[in-house]
Amino acid sequence: MRIVSFSDSESYLKWATQLLSSLPDVEAEVYLIDNPILPTSEQITNATAGTSWAQRSIPIVARTEVARIIADFRADIVLGAATGPIVAQLFVSAHLLEHRPALISGLPGMGLPASNKGMNYRRLMDAFITHSFAEVAQYTEVSALTQVPCEIYLSRLPMLRSAGVPQPKADTAETPQTLVFAPQAKVPESLADREAIVRALAKFASAHGDSSVIIKMRSRPGEHETHHELHSYYDILESLRGEEVPGADLIGLGYGPLDEFLVPGAALVTVSSTAALEAFDRGIPTLLISDFGFDRDLLNEPFADSGATGTLAEVAAGEIGFPTSAWLAENYFHSDDGGLRHHLELLATRARAGQLPNRRSAMWKQKRLLIRAELRTVTPTPVIRAYQKLRYAR
Repeated sequence: MRIVSFSDSESYLKWATQLLSSLPDVEAEVYLIDNPILPTSEQITNATAGTSWAQRSIPIVARTEVARIIADFRADIVLGAATGPIVAQLFVSAHLLEHRPALISGLPGMGLPASNKGMNYRRLMDAFITHSFAEVAQYTEVSALTQVPCEIYLSRLPMLRSAGVPQPKADTAETPQTLVFAPQAKVPESLADREAIVRALAKFASAHGDSSVIIKMRSRPGEHETHHELHSYYDILESLRGEEVPGADLIGLGYGPLDEFLVPGAALVTVSSTAALEAFDRGIPTLLISDFGFDRDLLNEPFADSGATGTLAEVAAGEIGFPTSAWLAENYFHSDDGGLRHHLELLATRARAGQLPNRRSAMWKQKRLLIRAELRTVTPTPVIRAYQKLRYAR
């Protein structure tokens, strides 16, 4: 089975290389698409650590090269491991080939809530990979609502390694030797909420001199991530240090693969992040901050009843727990029977036999969507708003 993967950012590259490394008897090639959020060399190294692509060069290609690469490799499957607009362009290019491959996509972590917009960008796909029973249900519903006729596959997140439901490897009543905070670009959004998190970390650092505190950054200043971050924790920490907030000078910034931070004696704090799932997987005490609530906008709704939630006051006190076994079994830690490999083989067989559906009508709809997206990037905002007023006034 031959799979070619295209990514545009650090998080998607990590997911793609982890996923492909977990599939037996697969010949695969991995590419990065040249784009504004392209990862740096350091981010590429971190994303591919522990995979078959560690220490290997990842080619960066233009979108115009995609069709040739797919055809030259004679790919059975194209993995669109990228943001929606890039996937849409990739799949249009692949669909125009005389012998089109199967087209699959997915998200590089927790995929909830499922969105109509994301599904529409992937309208040409044959299959979508999900990572929990809840995700299967939501994406099946969104597939029907958006009339995107794709198969929904269930697979474990490839960075989760535990054979079954993980158990805590430390006494959660003990004070962590290292408290690691895993930020996200999108949540929480406000500066005040982000500052409150850093202040809680500073309180822990000030009260627990024998422990260390690290904000595990996703990127260095000037580097890009999949999503734009409005208020950087780097800037917030510098500001609190300037104010001489007790403990702020004791907080360090960490860079590199997350695995290097999920070690015995560590505990993880986050708002909503796939990092929490990786910490659960390693048996590391973990706290999902509850002060801002649990809802779709915060991307943390699945964690609400996990048993691993806590307040910023508990963060400051170092009181970090662990999720219940029942929650883990229902959320991302189901048993993996190798079903994804089987499903992909069937798709590859259909592609080689020319039995995949012809979605030319959907392809032209996709092209119109992409043209509108491109126009929005070059058209002045007042012109767009005027057009929208005229459109909705009809």
